[in-house]
Amino acid sequence: MNLVSFLQALSDLKSIPRSGWLSHRISLQDVESVADHSFSVSVLCIVLANFELKKGRRINLERILKMALLHDLAEVLTFDISKSYLEYLGSQGTKVKNEIEKAASRHLSKAMKSFGLSKDYESLCNEYLRHSTIEAKIVHAADSLDILLQVTNLERRGYSEIMIHDLWEKTSATLAKSKLQSAQRVQHIIAEERLSLPRKRT
Repeated sequence: MNLVSFLQALSDLKSIPRSGWLSHRISLQDVESVADHSFSVSVLCIVLANFELKKGRRINLERILKMALLHDLAEVLTFDISKSYLEYLGSQGTKVKNEIEKAASRHLSKAMKSFGLSKDYESLCNEYLRHSTIEAKIVHAADSLDILLQVTNLERRGYSEIMIHDLWEKTSATLAKSKLQSAQRVQHIIAEERLSLPRKRT
């Protein structure tokens, strides 16, 4: 992969849909792209990081933003592997997904060599997959919060609560394990907003 093809891959993320929404019968025209999601996650990361910084935690914001912008870059090769597919694979689902994305990341990192970024990119990917640092935990929390935001947006646009309630519940359960006060605070704000919406259950 050369420089031009790498930059084209970045652009292609704008046209790759988030497949999880399709499996919940959301119309393709209403499904966000991977690039849309990455942008939203990045902004949420700024919000979470600023909250944690005010609480006195030491955080590398530059590393968080790099991780947020690149955390789904491998999907330009793998496309978005939905949670429904992972559940079909059973207990090995997440492991299989991680291995596929690691292989894609290694391939993409070769194109970054001319920028001097290949090692940094691989390091970011591994850090994200391991949940090993406060920076990775913030990106994972922002990733989940963006799903809750998207559920709320879709229900505001008229989609039935029944169609996507399970996604809300599973994502909320994942966030409940987070020790980040910032994530819990933002989750509460999103949940309050969702409760204020008219309920459509059919």
